[in-house]
Amino acid sequence: MLLALGAVGEVVKDFKVDCKEFFLNEEPPEFQINGIALQVPEEGRYARICQRYNNKYHYATLYDTTEKIPVYSAYRYERTADCTLKRPDITWMIEPQLENIINSKEMVLQQKMKVNKQAYNSQYEDSRYDKGHLFPFCHTNSDEAAVSTFTLTNAAPQRCDFNKMWYSKVENTVRTKLANCLTASKRAYVVTGVVPSSGSEHKTLKKDNNVNVPSSFWTAYRCCDNNNRYCEFAGYTMQREADELTGYTDMRAFNSELSKFYNKPFKLFTDAALNLKRPRE
Repeated sequence: MLLALGAVGEVVKDFKVDCKEFFLNEEPPEFQINGIALQVPEEGRYARICQRYNNKYHYATLYDTTEKIPVYSAYRYERTADCTLKRPDITWMIEPQLENIINSKEMVLQQKMKVNKQAYNSQYEDSRYDKGHLFPFCHTNSDEAAVSTFTLTNAAPQRCDFNKMWYSKVENTVRTKLANCLTASKRAYVVTGVVPSSGSEHKTLKKDNNVNVPSSFWTAYRCCDNNNRYCEFAGYTMQREADELTGYTDMRAFNSELSKFYNKPFKLFTDAALNLKRPRE
Protein backbone atom coordinates (compact mmCIF):
# COMPACT_ATOMS: atom_id res chain seq x y z
CA MET A 1 0.00 0.00 0.00
CA LEU A 2 1.37 3.37 -1.04
CA LEU A 3 1.52 5.98 1.71
CA ALA A 4 1.35 9.75 1.41
CA LEU A 5 4.62 10.49 3.14
CA GLY A 6 4.26 12.78 6.13
CA ALA A 7 0.47 12.96 5.89
CA VAL A 8 -1.51 12.10 8.99
CA GLY A 9 -5.18 12.24 9.90
CA GLU A 10 -5.89 11.47 13.52
CA VAL A 11 -9.26 10.38 14.83
CA VAL A 12 -9.61 11.91 18.31
CA LYS A 13 -12.16 11.84 21.11
CA ASP A 14 -12.55 15.52 22.01
CA PHE A 15 -11.97 18.71 20.03
CA LYS A 16 -11.60 20.60 23.31
CA VAL A 17 -8.46 18.55 23.94
CA ASP A 18 -7.07 18.00 20.44
CA CYS A 19 -7.08 20.53 17.59
CA LYS A 20 -8.71 23.11 19.84
CA GLU A 21 -6.52 25.86 18.36
CA PHE A 22 -8.67 25.92 15.20
CA PHE A 23 -11.78 27.04 17.08
CA LEU A 24 -12.51 30.50 18.43
CA ASN A 25 -11.84 30.43 22.19
CA GLU A 26 -11.02 26.74 21.74
CA GLU A 27 -14.74 25.97 21.59
CA PRO A 28 -16.00 23.72 18.74
CA PRO A 29 -19.55 24.06 17.34
CA GLU A 30 -22.34 22.57 19.45
CA PHE A 31 -25.45 20.54 18.71
CA GLN A 32 -28.22 20.58 21.30
CA ILE A 33 -29.48 17.03 21.91
CA ASN A 34 -32.18 16.66 24.56
CA GLY A 35 -31.11 20.01 25.99
CA ILE A 36 -27.46 18.99 26.27
CA ALA A 37 -24.69 20.73 24.30
CA LEU A 38 -22.65 18.12 22.41
CA GLN A 39 -19.87 18.22 19.83
CA VAL A 40 -21.59 15.51 17.75
CA PRO A 41 -25.27 14.58 17.37
CA GLU A 42 -24.50 10.87 17.72
CA GLU A 43 -21.36 9.20 19.02
CA GLY A 44 -20.07 6.39 16.81
CA ARG A 45 -21.51 7.83 13.61
CA TYR A 46 -19.44 11.03 13.61
CA ALA A 47 -15.64 11.13 13.76
CA ARG A 48 -13.50 14.01 14.99
CA ILE A 49 -10.38 14.25 12.82
CA CYS A 50 -7.24 16.31 13.43
CA GLN A 51 -5.80 16.83 9.96
CA ARG A 52 -2.02 16.77 10.21
CA TYR A 53 0.72 16.95 7.61
CA ASN A 54 4.47 16.76 8.22
CA ASN A 55 3.90 16.52 11.98
CA LYS A 56 1.81 19.68 12.12
CA TYR A 57 -1.94 20.06 12.59
CA HIS A 58 -3.52 22.23 9.88
CA TYR A 59 -7.28 22.05 10.60
CA ALA A 60 -10.05 20.01 12.22
CA THR A 61 -12.85 18.06 10.54
CA LEU A 62 -16.05 16.54 11.87
CA TYR A 63 -16.96 13.64 9.55
CA ASP A 64 -20.25 11.78 9.03
CA THR A 65 -19.42 8.11 8.39
CA THR A 66 -23.03 7.29 7.42
CA GLU A 67 -23.48 9.95 4.73
CA LYS A 68 -19.75 9.75 3.88
CA ILE A 69 -19.27 13.51 3.82
CA PRO A 70 -17.84 15.96 6.35
CA VAL A 71 -20.11 17.98 8.61
CA TYR A 72 -17.57 20.80 8.75
CA SER A 73 -13.90 21.71 8.63
CA ALA A 74 -12.57 24.43 10.96
CA TYR A 75 -9.36 26.38 10.50
CA ARG A 76 -7.44 29.54 11.24
CA TYR A 77 -7.15 31.80 8.21
CA GLU A 78 -3.51 32.94 8.03
CA ARG A 79 -2.84 33.80 4.37
CA THR A 80 -1.62 37.39 3.97
CA ALA A 81 -0.68 37.29 0.27
CA ASP A 82 -2.69 36.58 -2.86
CA CYS A 83 -3.05 32.89 -3.63
CA THR A 84 -0.50 31.96 -6.29
CA LEU A 85 -0.49 28.27 -5.43
CA LYS A 86 -1.06 25.92 -8.33
CA ARG A 87 -3.51 23.13 -7.62
CA PRO A 88 -1.28 20.26 -6.49
CA ASP A 89 -1.18 17.26 -8.82
CA ILE A 90 -2.07 14.80 -6.11
CA THR A 91 -4.42 11.86 -5.71
CA TRP A 92 -7.01 12.41 -3.01
CA MET A 93 -6.40 10.34 0.11
CA ILE A 94 -8.64 8.40 2.52
CA GLU A 95 -8.46 7.99 6.30
CA PRO A 96 -7.74 4.40 7.50
CA GLN A 97 -8.71 5.12 11.12
CA LEU A 98 -12.30 5.79 10.08
CA GLU A 99 -12.55 2.11 9.18
CA ASN A 100 -10.89 0.91 12.35
CA ILE A 101 -9.27 3.01 15.07
CA ILE A 102 -6.36 0.54 15.30
CA ASN A 103 -5.38 1.22 11.69
CA SER A 104 -2.47 3.46 10.80
CA LYS A 105 -2.85 7.22 11.26
CA GLU A 106 -1.30 7.68 7.82
CA MET A 107 -3.51 8.91 5.00
CA VAL A 108 -3.26 6.40 2.16
CA LEU A 109 -4.31 5.91 -1.43
CA GLN A 110 -7.40 3.73 -1.60
CA GLN A 111 -6.09 0.65 -3.38
CA LYS A 112 -6.88 -2.74 -1.86
CA MET A 113 -8.18 -1.37 1.42
CA LYS A 114 -11.84 -2.15 2.01
CA VAL A 115 -13.70 1.09 2.65
CA ASN A 116 -17.15 1.25 4.25
CA LYS A 117 -17.29 4.46 6.29
CA GLN A 118 -16.00 7.13 3.88
CA ALA A 119 -16.01 8.18 0.26
CA TYR A 120 -13.25 7.14 -2.11
CA ASN A 121 -12.03 8.34 -5.50
CA SER A 122 -13.72 5.85 -7.82
CA GLN A 123 -17.14 6.79 -6.45
CA TYR A 124 -16.73 10.24 -8.01
CA GLU A 125 -15.82 8.85 -11.44
CA ASP A 126 -18.47 9.54 -14.11
CA SER A 127 -20.71 11.07 -11.45
CA ARG A 128 -20.75 14.63 -12.87
CA TYR A 129 -19.75 15.93 -9.43
CA ASP A 130 -16.53 17.56 -8.27
CA LYS A 131 -14.83 17.02 -4.95
CA GLY A 132 -15.61 20.32 -3.23
CA HIS A 133 -13.08 21.44 -0.61
CA LEU A 134 -14.39 22.62 2.74
CA PHE A 135 -10.98 23.98 3.73
CA PRO A 136 -9.93 25.38 0.33
CA PHE A 137 -6.30 24.98 -0.63
CA CYS A 138 -6.19 28.69 -1.57
CA HIS A 139 -7.10 29.57 2.03
CA THR A 140 -3.91 27.91 3.26
CA ASN A 141 -0.69 29.79 3.94
CA SER A 142 1.85 27.34 2.52
CA ASP A 143 2.36 24.56 -0.01
CA GLU A 144 2.53 22.13 2.89
CA ALA A 145 -0.84 23.20 4.24
CA ALA A 146 -2.34 23.11 0.73
CA VAL A 147 -1.43 19.46 0.29
CA SER A 148 -3.06 18.64 3.64
CA THR A 149 -6.47 19.70 2.26
CA PHE A 150 -6.54 16.92 -0.35
CA THR A 151 -8.23 14.29 1.76
CA LEU A 152 -11.72 13.08 0.95
CA THR A 153 -12.66 13.71 4.57
CA ASN A 154 -12.36 17.43 3.65
CA ALA A 155 -14.58 17.22 0.55
CA ALA A 156 -18.23 16.87 -0.43
CA PRO A 157 -19.87 16.52 -3.86
CA GLN A 158 -20.49 19.72 -5.81
CA ARG A 159 -21.75 20.11 -9.35
CA CYS A 160 -19.07 21.61 -11.55
CA ASP A 161 -21.01 24.86 -12.07
CA PHE A 162 -21.82 25.07 -8.34
CA ASN A 163 -18.14 24.54 -7.54
CA LYS A 164 -17.19 27.49 -9.73
CA MET A 165 -19.87 29.74 -8.23
CA TRP A 166 -18.95 28.77 -4.66
CA TYR A 167 -15.33 29.56 -5.44
CA SER A 168 -16.03 32.96 -7.01
CA LYS A 169 -18.87 34.14 -4.75
CA VAL A 170 -17.81 32.73 -1.40
CA GLU A 171 -14.23 31.50 -1.18
CA ASN A 172 -12.81 34.57 -2.94
CA THR A 173 -15.00 36.95 -0.94
CA VAL A 174 -13.96 35.40 2.35
CA ARG A 175 -10.31 35.40 1.29
CA THR A 176 -10.40 39.12 0.50
CA LYS A 177 -12.17 40.07 3.74
CA LEU A 178 -9.89 37.96 5.91
CA ALA A 179 -6.75 39.23 4.24
CA ASN A 180 -7.90 42.68 5.39
CA CYS A 181 -8.57 41.23 8.84
CA LEU A 182 -4.98 40.01 9.13
CA THR A 183 -3.65 43.30 7.78
CA ALA A 184 -5.37 44.96 10.75
CA SER A 185 -3.42 42.61 13.07
CA LYS A 186 -6.50 40.60 13.97
CA ARG A 187 -7.17 36.86 14.05
CA ALA A 188 -9.50 34.99 11.71
CA TYR A 189 -11.38 31.75 12.39
CA VAL A 190 -13.41 29.97 9.71
CA VAL A 191 -15.81 27.04 9.76
CA THR A 192 -17.19 25.61 6.51
CA GLY A 193 -19.75 22.84 6.36
CA VAL A 194 -22.49 21.07 4.46
CA VAL A 195 -26.02 19.87 5.12
CA PRO A 196 -26.76 16.32 3.93
CA SER A 197 -29.72 15.99 1.61
CA SER A 198 -32.71 14.07 2.93
CA GLY A 199 -36.34 13.30 2.22
CA SER A 200 -37.53 14.29 -1.25
CA GLU A 201 -34.24 16.16 -1.81
CA HIS A 202 -32.06 13.14 -1.00
CA LYS A 203 -29.43 12.49 -3.63
CA THR A 204 -26.26 10.40 -3.88
CA LEU A 205 -23.30 10.51 -6.24
CA LYS A 206 -24.60 7.50 -8.15
CA LYS A 207 -27.44 5.05 -7.76
CA ASP A 208 -25.05 2.30 -6.70
CA ASN A 209 -23.27 4.21 -3.91
CA ASN A 210 -24.35 6.08 -0.79
CA VAL A 211 -22.16 9.19 -0.80
CA ASN A 212 -24.61 11.97 0.03
CA VAL A 213 -24.85 15.01 -2.24
CA PRO A 214 -25.44 17.89 0.21
CA SER A 215 -28.51 20.09 -0.10
CA SER A 216 -26.54 23.14 1.10
CA PHE A 217 -23.02 24.44 1.65
CA TRP A 218 -22.27 27.09 4.26
CA THR A 219 -19.33 28.99 5.67
CA ALA A 220 -18.81 31.59 8.40
CA TYR A 221 -15.92 33.51 9.88
CA ARG A 222 -15.02 35.62 12.89
CA CYS A 223 -12.38 38.36 12.69
CA CYS A 224 -11.31 39.14 16.25
CA ASP A 225 -8.94 41.38 18.14
CA ASN A 226 -6.05 39.70 19.94
CA ASN A 227 -8.12 39.23 23.09
CA ASN A 228 -11.07 37.71 21.17
CA ARG A 229 -13.28 40.33 22.84
CA TYR A 230 -14.55 42.13 19.75
CA CYS A 231 -15.25 40.04 16.68
CA GLU A 232 -16.73 40.74 13.29
CA PHE A 233 -18.95 38.02 11.84
CA ALA A 234 -20.11 37.04 8.37
CA GLY A 235 -21.80 33.88 7.14
CA TYR A 236 -22.93 32.54 3.77
CA THR A 237 -25.18 29.73 2.59
CA MET A 238 -25.89 28.39 -0.88
CA GLN A 239 -28.51 25.84 -1.83
CA ARG A 240 -27.56 23.00 -4.15
CA GLU A 241 -30.20 23.79 -6.76
CA ALA A 242 -30.87 27.50 -6.20
CA ASP A 243 -27.27 28.63 -6.85
CA GLU A 244 -28.08 31.90 -5.09
CA LEU A 245 -25.90 33.11 -2.26
CA THR A 246 -27.45 34.26 1.04
CA GLY A 247 -25.26 36.40 3.28
CA TYR A 248 -25.53 37.04 7.04
CA THR A 249 -23.99 39.58 9.38
CA ASP A 250 -26.03 38.51 12.43
CA MET A 251 -24.51 35.42 14.02
CA ARG A 252 -27.69 34.48 15.88
CA ALA A 253 -29.69 34.57 12.64
CA PHE A 254 -27.07 32.38 11.01
CA ASN A 255 -27.19 29.86 13.88
CA SER A 256 -30.96 29.85 13.59
CA GLU A 257 -30.77 29.10 9.86
CA LEU A 258 -28.31 26.24 10.37
CA SER A 259 -30.54 24.85 13.14
CA LYS A 260 -33.37 24.67 10.59
CA PHE A 261 -31.07 22.98 8.10
CA TYR A 262 -29.99 20.33 10.61
CA ASN A 263 -33.43 20.04 12.24
CA LYS A 264 -31.87 20.47 15.68
CA PRO A 265 -30.39 23.41 17.63
CA PHE A 266 -26.91 24.18 16.35
CA LYS A 267 -24.49 26.83 17.54
CA LEU A 268 -21.51 27.50 15.31
CA PHE A 269 -19.66 29.83 17.65
CA THR A 270 -20.30 29.63 21.37
CA ASP A 271 -21.56 32.45 23.61
CA ALA A 272 -18.02 33.63 24.28
CA ALA A 273 -16.94 36.71 22.36
CA LEU A 274 -20.44 37.79 21.47
CA ASN A 275 -19.43 41.45 21.22
CA LEU A 276 -20.11 41.74 17.53
CA LYS A 277 -19.20 44.22 14.89
CA ARG A 278 -20.64 43.90 11.45
CA PRO A 279 -18.03 43.53 8.71
CA ARG A 280 -17.55 46.55 6.51
CA GLU A 281 -19.18 46.30 3.13
